[in-house]
Parts: sequence; structure tokens; C-alpha cells
Amino acid sequence: MHTHESDDILFGMLKQLEIDFQKPREVNFYFVFKNQADADGAAQTLQQKNWSIDRFTIDPPWWKRLFAKATWWISVTREMRLDEREVKAITTEFQRIAESFNGEYDGWEANVADEQIDHDELSRL
Repeated sequence: MHTHESDDILFGMLKQLEIDFQKPREVNFYFVFKNQADADGAAQTLQQKNWSIDRFTIDPPWWKRLFAKATWWISVTREMRLDEREVKAITTEFQRIAESFNGEYDGWEANVADEQIDHDELSRL
């Protein structure tokens, strides 16, 4: 099942902070996979759809390495406006890709560093 609950929460927070949705900005989307083969398959699918990706591995801490395995991450970065319909369409597509490779779509974030954000307002979110 594909949901947009996280999208709605993040858009709600950005609206409360009065972020300019029309301004193009860097948006990052994230995937998590338990094994390299699934991460590689998803990466290939994303590249075939002309998404630019970065892949990286996060090893467990040394004391967990006997029992835990590394986690493979993919990030997709795009310069875009924060259009809710477009972001939700991307979320649906990315959820399908993650599911088809036994992974998880871990959501998105937008670079709002250049916005004048009231720290009191931010702490109330």
C-alpha cells in the first residue's frame, strides 16, 4: 500500500514555516536496502528512469558486526519546486521501486537553508 502520510506531515510543517514552494531548491529522496543485490537492482532501475543517484553503505558499529549486516542506502537529488502533486507522484513511484527490490523508501527532505525561519516557530513544530 502506498501512502502519503509523511509527505502531508512534511508539507504541513513547511507551510507553517512559510517556505516558498515556488522557489526551485534541492530535494533529496532516500531508499534503504538490507543487501547489496537489491540496492544495485533499484539503482539500475532509477538510472534507467534518468534519476541521478548516490549509493553508500552504512556498516554496523564494531560490537554489532557479528550479528548485524551493513545497510545500503540510495539517495536521489533533484533541483525542483515543492509541488505537492509532483512530490506525491514521486513518492508513489519510489515506494513501488523500493518494494520491488525488498527495500524501503525512506522519504524526502528539502533544502530550506536560505529561508528566514523563526527559531521559535521551528521549536513549536
